[in-house]
Amino acid sequence: AIPVENIETFITNAKSDDAERLLCVAYYYQMLVAYIFDDLELAIKMVEEYLDLEYPLEGLVVGTEVVFLYGLTSLAQARKTNEVIWKNRGHESMRKVRKLAKDCPKNYHHKLLLLEAEFAFTAGRKNEASEKYEQAVTFSRNNQFIQDEALSYELAAKFHAEQCNESKASQYYGKAHDLYVEWGATSKADHLRENFPF
Repeated sequence: AIPVENIETFITNAKSDDAERLLCVAYYYQMLVAYIFDDLELAIKMVEEYLDLEYPLEGLVVGTEVVFLYGLTSLAQARKTNEVIWKNRGHESMRKVRKLAKDCPKNYHHKLLLLEAEFAFTAGRKNEASEKYEQAVTFSRNNQFIQDEALSYELAAKFHAEQCNESKASQYYGKAHDLYVEWGATSKADHLRENFPF
């Protein structure tokens, strides 16, 4: 994640300048970086800060990405804590992304599939989760969202690791790693290699 002292200074300055749009973007990027580097607590904190803003960037790409990330963080937190509130928040995000996918399938259908995979994983529906991860990978690739294809592979790898399918988990971690490198996210690729040997 962004070094705490830098982001806190930035956020403090943006708040004092009454620059809410800057805060929206700062919270989004901090949330994204925290999530992809497995810092769920910080990701959730940034989502909640974002949602507390008077005029969040709803209807814009950043706003829709926040909804998607909030769903992913909520479902990950639901698996970690078994608290129903997180499952409900994940479900609410999925409902919003479902509407986006209906209106603009090329941009959002793969995101919906990934949320559905994570929701099925959280609910213990293993076959459904496995199918949805595969579909999320395929739709991400077909619509040229390399970052989401990488994320889909990574989350599928975590799912398969939890199912004790080390071979598939290793294969998917490797694919996620290669896609992160191709996307230019070398720090994320390094993080994956160091924390999830494949």
